[in-house]
This record gives sequence, structure tokens and C-alpha cells, in this order.
Amino acid sequence: MGKLRYNNNELLEGVYNRDSRIIKYIMGLVWVPVRDLVLQNSGKEDDAMNLIQEGFIAIYTKTEKPQLTASFTTYFYAICRNIWLNELRIRKKESSVLKNIENAVVITEEVDEEQLYEKRRQLYLKHFKNISKVCQDLLKLVSKGFSNEDITAELAFSSLQYMKNRRTQCNKKLLDMIKEDPQYKALKYGL
Repeated sequence: MGKLRYNNNELLEGVYNRDSRIIKYIMGLVWVPVRDLVLQNSGKEDDAMNLIQEGFIAIYTKTEKPQLTASFTTYFYAICRNIWLNELRIRKKESSVLKNIENAVVITEEVDEEQLYEKRRQLYLKHFKNISKVCQDLLKLVSKGFSNEDITAELAFSSLQYMKNRRTQCNKKLLDMIKEDPQYKALKYGL
């Protein structure tokens, strides 16, 4: 690709400041990869142009400037890719709805996924109720994002290490109970 005329921070600042010179420069860098992404995934060149515009909008509508861990062009391409994948999901859903109306069929993969998720959740809750109250409290705090120190204090454990050991034991006990359930194998593979 050659040496970039601007560094990552200058490119990012140019988008935030809506600097037309830098935006044109970015367009030159990302046009081909974004266009290829769109054309290879059921889109047209007009879709690619709109996608790039949405990419710019997505960046300068963020409340905080991102800390780039990759090049700006990689970051921009990732944004465009995510927007396009979301657009494809929406199009697929719209197409699915039209097919369902035409065929009077209401079954979709998403319903199956939701049902599978719900069955797995019910299996988890069934066995969660059978572990000790201390384990239930500990795992609830972990799932709510409490720190190890906060959990140790909240449950009045003697030490941080004891809390970590207890959490491991509770998780193992719960997982063992779930794996022993006859329903587990069918739900594991989505049958």
C-alpha cells in the first residue's frame, strides 16, 4: 500500500473534524476493500458507498474517541464490516418474513435458537436450585460482575483464596450436575 500520508490519530481527528481532505483520503484507502466486501456479499456499489458513509457517521457519533489498537483503515473496515453484516441480517429477516407470509409458515432459525437457549437456561436453573445457598449467592455475585474482593467481603469469607477455591468448587458441582442430566446431551448439540 505504501507509506501513509497521515498517521492514525490524524485520520481519526480528520473524521471527527469532518475534514473533507482527510475524508477523501480515507475513501481512497478503504473504497476497494469495502466495495469488495459488499459485492462478495449480495450487495452493489451503491451499497458500498452508503456503507462507507455510515462508517464515518458511526465514528463521529461515538461519545468517546476510540483508542486504536490497529491501523485506522483496519478499524474503519471492521466498522463497515459489522454494519454490513447487520444489514445482511436485517435483509435476511425481511426476506424470511416475506417467505413466511407467502407460505404461511412461521418457523425460522431464530425461533429454534431462542427455544434452544430457553431450554438450556431451564436446565441450568433446575440444577442451580439444587446447589447450596452459599454457592447460589456466590455465583449470582460473580454473574453480576462483582470483584473477587467484593464477593469475599459480601459473603464474609475468611480470605480471597478461600473465595476463589469455593467458586471453583461451586462451578464444578453445578457443571457436574448439569452434565449428568439426560437432557444435557440433546441440548449441548442443539438436538
